[in-house]
Amino acid sequence: MRNRRRRGYKFTEKTHSKRGILVSILAGVLLAWYLVFVGLAVHGNGQLSAYYGSAGVMAMLISFISLVGAVMSLREEDTFKIFPRLGFVLSFVDILCWVGTYAWGIYAL
Repeated sequence: MRNRRRRGYKFTEKTHSKRGILVSILAGVLLAWYLVFVGLAVHGNGQLSAYYGSAGVMAMLISFISLVGAVMSLREEDTFKIFPRLGFVLSFVDILCWVGTYAWGIYAL
């Protein structure tokens, strides 16, 4: 017992949450998508077509869905919480970025 504590080994039945991994990847892709869209908007002086705007709205909605998935994966039992927490944080940052950009655009009108 004493050696196990010293070496830090602990055997457990926990696994990584598949939903948490999926949400983390999705949130990372959405954050990259946001950065690409902001770069395109800056490069195009804000004169992009409506297709880009609709794709941005879709990405914002998917960010809300990924946040819900992250919350659901945080509630799973017998799983490690690193990926669900990472997915939650990235999804929250995604939502802040998208909503902030749209709010800034509406305010600037």
